Amino acid sequence: MTEASPSPSIAALVAVGAFAGLLSGVLGVGGGIIMVPLLTGWLAFDQHRAHAHSLAAIVLIALSAAAGFALAGEIDPVLGLAIGLGGIAGSTAGAHLMHRLSPQALRAVFGLIMIATGVRMFWAGVVESGADLETAASLAIAVGIGLVAGVASGVAGIGGGVIMVPAMVFLLGMNQHIAEGTSLMAILFTAVAGTRVNLRNRRVDLRQATLIGVGGVISALIGVRFALGMSSETLTRVFGVFVALVGLRMIVKLLLDRRKVLSRH
Repeated sequence: MTEASPSPSIAALVAVGAFAGLLSGVLGVGGGIIMVPLLTGWLAFDQHRAHAHSLAAIVLIALSAAAGFALAGEIDPVLGLAIGLGGIAGSTAGAHLMHRLSPQALRAVFGLIMIATGVRMFWAGVVESGADLETAASLAIAVGIGLVAGVASGVAGIGGGVIMVPAMVFLLGMNQHIAEGTSLMAILFTAVAGTRVNLRNRRVDLRQATLIGVGGVISALIGVRFALGMSSETLTRVFGVFVALVGLRMIVKLLLDRRKVLSRH
């Protein structure tokens, strides 16, 4: 039997998707970092169902944003496929690792890495690779990026795009526009894979998830237009600020949670 879901209004669900879609289009991420807090804090979803509905909605949102980048010629489909396949394997491994390792320690490490990466992207502007990579090397690195992003998503609750985009910029020398478009393509693979699992576990109301996703379809395309209207250097710096803030939020949340635990003793 399917678990009971909150019954928010259609307008509320569409609004959540619209916010997430705009972020997805501008920054090349899935939008879960916006959706999950809104679903839990505003619409009273429990944490598991919020993550499950966010992931399902990301399928539509990422598809829309990826199409916008693709039409502008800002996607590398071969590397996107390699990263996506690596992400599927990584997310599976992450689900198993989550039960063996300390999520708090992992979140702290990822949070600090993201802060450092964000600051580096902001101050460096456009980052170019030192040399052109051979196709085989690029594909191997792409699969590795997907694996790491998938594992991070599984064990630390980090959206794949937050890891994929800076990794593609730094390790593959992509400009920010192509990195974001390729990230959105890869996110489709992990979102579909994760949603299949969540459907089997009966954590997703497809009607609600579809409404959220539909809400983000148009705003994602608007976000893509904003992204394509910025220079690669400006967009890299905007993304750097975003990544640093996400990492900072993770660290602050960990400290607050620790404080609550200590206060109980």
